[in-house]
Amino acid sequence: TQLWRGIIASLVFSALCSDVWLSREAEKEVSIMVFLREGLCPGLTSEMVCALKMNNIETVVDLVTSDLEEVARKSFVSYKMLVAVRRVLLAEYSAFPSNGADLYEELKSSTAILSTGNRSLDTLLDSGLYTGEVTEFVGAASSGKTQVCLSIAVNVSHSLKQNVLFIDSTGGLTATRLFQLVQSKTQEEEEQVEVMQRIEVVRTFDIYKMLDALQDLRSSVSQQVVSPAATVRVLIVDSVCAVIYPLLGGKHIEGMSLMMQLARELKMLARELNLAVVVTNHVTRNASSGVRPALGRSWSFVPSTRILLEQNEGIQGSDTKQCTATLSKSPRQPTGLSVGLEIGSSGALQESSSLLKEDL
Repeated sequence: TQLWRGIIASLVFSALCSDVWLSREAEKEVSIMVFLREGLCPGLTSEMVCALKMNNIETVVDLVTSDLEEVARKSFVSYKMLVAVRRVLLAEYSAFPSNGADLYEELKSSTAILSTGNRSLDTLLDSGLYTGEVTEFVGAASSGKTQVCLSIAVNVSHSLKQNVLFIDSTGGLTATRLFQLVQSKTQEEEEQVEVMQRIEVVRTFDIYKMLDALQDLRSSVSQQVVSPAATVRVLIVDSVCAVIYPLLGGKHIEGMSLMMQLARELKMLARELNLAVVVTNHVTRNASSGVRPALGRSWSFVPSTRILLEQNEGIQGSDTKQCTATLSKSPRQPTGLSVGLEIGSSGALQESSSLLKEDL
């Protein structure tokens, strides 16, 4: 009981801190630059979007602050339809206050801890992945980020019998690679098919399609398109950096706003749908600060837990890949803790002989 009270208290504190940040940053940046598009809300058709854009109404804020009677007259769109769409958008994008007691009761009833299938990684995460939170794995190329995500997906599907949505934005996921991991868990063909069926893969190579995929997930749950048994429990995005980085700097002035919109969507999905969200991110290097996660300070507030993966020199003649996982951010554990991970020839995470240690 005391352990759970401590865990829930830290969850409440983390949620409150992230809410404060999101309410400040998201209200300034996200809501201003949420562009109107087909499917953003019920009733918002492509024809309506085109008609509104012809009248210089391109964002949610543009629409909710406009004189709808004048908009209806100029765009030849039904006034009643505009009112209905505006009402839905206000409900979706306006901030509603909540108190600590409500958050505490909600967390007690909804929080679950999902094992990654690797004891060392579970120890680093304080028992596993927490629903309602975003967990981020950062690392350079070939550091093991994709393999960790694949191993988590297969374990959740095989051992926990839960559904996984895997959004691949790098092309790193292949059916062969996934099947090898499934084979390492079970040799029964019927069970292998069931495990594969519980993992849905969506490939998105730009941020707009990624946002559409997340919106589809929300819609399928809210409209009860899927049965409770088919509800997604873990959302994996590999990687966020691949779709955001090309939009930052240069002529892409909307890059930061789109990044914050993606951040908001991931955190809202984790909390509202009770998902464990896992994302991957790259690292940058410079002479002054060394290795640090990509996407800057603004993105650093998005994940509740952040783990840095670094590849080690492998043992000569060994098929396993050695890497070190270091905890750099956590609402429950002291930062600096690290464990050794081994990735076998099949790509599965294996138990490492490395002991949990703290970097001094």
